[in-house]
Amino acid sequence: MDREERVGFGGDETSDQGVAPPAPPRRRLFFLVPQLFLFPLLLVGGMALIYLFFAAAAEENRTIPQLIRAIRTERVLDRQTPSRAAEELAQHSREMERAGKKLDSKDTGELLTAIRQFRGNPMIHKYLVLALGRVGAEEQALPYLQSVLADPETDEDSRIEAIFGLALSRSPEAVAHLTAALGRYRDADKGEVRAYILQALANIAGPSIELRPALSPERREEIAALLRRHISDPSPIVSRNVAMWLAENFTDPSGVAVLRPLLDWKYLEDQRLLPDEQELLMVRAIDCLARLGDEESLGVIRRHSGENRSFKVKNAALRALSAGGWGAKGPRSGVGIRSRAMSGGDGLVARS
Repeated sequence: MDREERVGFGGDETSDQGVAPPAPPRRRLFFLVPQLFLFPLLLVGGMALIYLFFAAAAEENRTIPQLIRAIRTERVLDRQTPSRAAEELAQHSREMERAGKKLDSKDTGELLTAIRQFRGNPMIHKYLVLALGRVGAEEQALPYLQSVLADPETDEDSRIEAIFGLALSRSPEAVAHLTAALGRYRDADKGEVRAYILQALANIAGPSIELRPALSPERREEIAALLRRHISDPSPIVSRNVAMWLAENFTDPSGVAVLRPLLDWKYLEDQRLLPDEQELLMVRAIDCLARLGDEESLGVIRRHSGENRSFKVKNAALRALSAGGWGAKGPRSGVGIRSRAMSGGDGLVARS
């Protein structure tokens, strides 16, 4: 019994010591992938998001000189699409203009260098020229814009950009440059360029805005007289818009005879204008005639206030009748009518 116990005991002992312990389970590849790839990828992605966040925050606070340098160093493949920096430059220049600030000589020089560099990219070039007009140092910006306007080799788009730049400078010194340029475009086929120049002059002489030095009464009258001479211009785009600018910026009724037919749908259709151009011309004509208190147009405007052919025209007529207090005394000049002086290179109302 003792021997069996010893044998049995000994056998058990030998068996326990001879059998190897169970091997740990192998790690599956499924558990290795997150450790080797997913976690590092998430870490890198998180760091990239943090970088983009701070980079975007830094871009929002870029100054105009920083934007100019960014434009000069970036690569833009699509010539029909402005870069993000160019769009920011346009916004910042408007803010600087409202604050009454100008670039110094050094920054204006960098802007002029960028303008020459991007002469072959019309979209970016346009933004740069408008910024130059708004906030460039006048002693550098005006001579450059005047030289572009006077150069007979300048293409038409660049010439119009220069006109807009001079207009946005709102400088009395720009009046002489624009007046001189007007004399070079007397041909019948140059009506659109004449219209842009006259629009620029009207913008400079327009209603005073905050932080903009007002023109002297003599200079304003000089511009008004120049506009009046073009009421009978052979180009309809010139005569129509001149009549409107005189009414909007000077409350001058010299162009009433040109404005009254614009209240007639049949007349506008005969001019072969697009429907949206007809609508816009009639809205502006209503505003201008209301500003001038033209009694002869009162009945037609009242009729338009009850029509549903165009809600824009109807609203303009209702606004003119209510805001002006149109009655025996006529509307109060300028009440409720917003001037449409150029604010940023805006095109003309109708290009036909």
